[in-house]
Amino acid sequence: MVGLNEKRGYHLEFVCGDINEARALCDELAAHDVFAKAITADKTTRVYIKDSESICNLLALVGANKPLLELHDKIAMRSVRNTSNRRANCDTGNINRQVTAAAKQIEAIKNLENIPPDLAQTARARLENPDATYEELAEILGITKSGVVHRLRKLTSG
Repeated sequence: MVGLNEKRGYHLEFVCGDINEARALCDELAAHDVFAKAITADKTTRVYIKDSESICNLLALVGANKPLLELHDKIAMRSVRNTSNRRANCDTGNINRQVTAAAKQIEAIKNLENIPPDLAQTARARLENPDATYEELAEILGITKSGVVHRLRKLTSG
């Protein structure tokens, strides 16, 4: 039985007559770069494989080309989906951090009085461009990104 559980991963198993038969099957599979484990539970001895690469190796070894191609498709789709989700989560996190930092900076700037001209210029740029990244503020101010970060840190640290 070969299966793919979307949450748990890949699984292929064989039911064997006894533990000796299962161990012999594991040894034979290992000789072909298919790594399996044997287990006895509920009076049934099984050999199982949970590694997708080993499952693919076994399918190729026995000439099961159609299931092999289907499994490769599932692996590729899962990889693309996982990569897409990781990127989306990373982008969302970055946007949230950027918005939170800008909001804190704007609040701190509104409470400042009598600040040096360069900090006042940076404060005005931030107030006028609340959604701007540090790179965009640096371009507006004609300074480096690290200069923007330094000035904003001075403004918000009191």
